[in-house]
Amino acid sequence: MNSLAMMLRRNKNRHQFRKKVHLHETSDLKKRLVLFAGVIALHSLAMVFFEDLDWWQAFWLTMTSASTTGYGDISAITFWGQFSTILLIYGMGITLLAQIASDYVEIRLIRKEMRIKGRMKWDDMQDHILIVNTPKYDAERYLGLLINQISVTPELIDIPIQILTTAFPEGLPLDLRSHGVVHHTGDALEDGMLESAGAHKAKYIIVLCQDSQESHSDSLSFDILHRIHELQSPAFIIAEAINDTNRPRFKAAGANAIIRPVRAYPEMLVRSLIAPGTEQVLEDLFRHQGDHTIRLNVRLTGVTWAEVVTTLIQKDIGTALGYVRKDGEIVTHPQTFSSIEAEGLIILINDDQVIPSLEEIGRLFNK
Repeated sequence: MNSLAMMLRRNKNRHQFRKKVHLHETSDLKKRLVLFAGVIALHSLAMVFFEDLDWWQAFWLTMTSASTTGYGDISAITFWGQFSTILLIYGMGITLLAQIASDYVEIRLIRKEMRIKGRMKWDDMQDHILIVNTPKYDAERYLGLLINQISVTPELIDIPIQILTTAFPEGLPLDLRSHGVVHHTGDALEDGMLESAGAHKAKYIIVLCQDSQESHSDSLSFDILHRIHELQSPAFIIAEAINDTNRPRFKAAGANAIIRPVRAYPEMLVRSLIAPGTEQVLEDLFRHQGDHTIRLNVRLTGVTWAEVVTTLIQKDIGTALGYVRKDGEIVTHPQTFSSIEAEGLIILINDDQVIPSLEEIGRLFNK
């Protein structure tokens, strides 16, 4: 007997705590709506039967009573009509309506909070840009630069953006949310997380390196690429690699483009999405090996840009990218047949090219 009493007391306490923390599901709300509709129907029927009202008047009286509006234009005057109102409306209807309103607001608020904190799936999102991971350092600033660049790129401006990361458990910064960016809180290396973020429905997937100072981050990125490959995602995938020797492995794992983690220039990553292959050209410009840019301090007068470009190519000197005006301003990709006045040239060369002296180059144009 004592054991039964203890068990009942324990269950009662547990039920009390459950009422404090339980989020009413949509099914609970539907049950209350059905019960409330039944109360409304019974009271309307009672008003027709006891108060001799037509159906519309009965329903009008029922709803004004349940909502505690009480216009007073119609009221129950018979004993049984008043008793029905007390029992059905005052005893049940008003309470049910308050519970329905409370549950509805609670569900909306909690679901909104869960969305902000990335605790819910975005099932209706597809053909989106999925950004996997965030940089370990200064993540908010980098994401701000990256999202801003995506937002001003015409080919990407209308594409939804989702971030899969553990970096923002309390929600994304407001400036990111103002761009319509959402996120899903989770680690891409956990089972089911990539699927929850819609990796199999994405149009583009960006796999960011978590820590550009640690070479083992490439191993984590490789694992993520392998998991994406298992989902048979049709997305164009770009991944960051610290070690250049890992690029073939990333390609074999499904990456369409590989780029170094250059945190100061997210534009390079965005250009890779809309113009695959440009990342290789842009990366080469940042190093001396291979293709690189140089400045030739030669003075040019009265020549067209077309003459400059074709002459340099024909003499195997390099590819002209722009020129330096007399005031020091750099002009890139000028009009083809525009006449230029230059104090220098910016050209792209490779390691194998032999550059003539500045005097020889000047004589090619100033004949």
